[in-house]
Amino acid sequence: MTSFRSVIELWDTREALATAIGAKPSTVSHWWQRNFVPPEWWCGILKTRKAREAGVTADLLASLAARRVA
Repeated sequence: MTSFRSVIELWDTREALATAIGAKPSTVSHWWQRNFVPPEWWCGILKTRKAREAGVTADLLASLAARRVA
């Protein structure tokens, strides 16, 4: 995983991710466009089986966010 987009793309569609975490599909689409997922949604993502199986961790998400700031 090298970007928030790559995390979002673990799901077949943005709608599937939205459903999995209780977000609106349009919100997830905006995250993909900005290549950023706000931290308040990280726990929801981390609780999904798809993220766990792909090795997504809080440390990974924090690292991706830090790169964006730098």
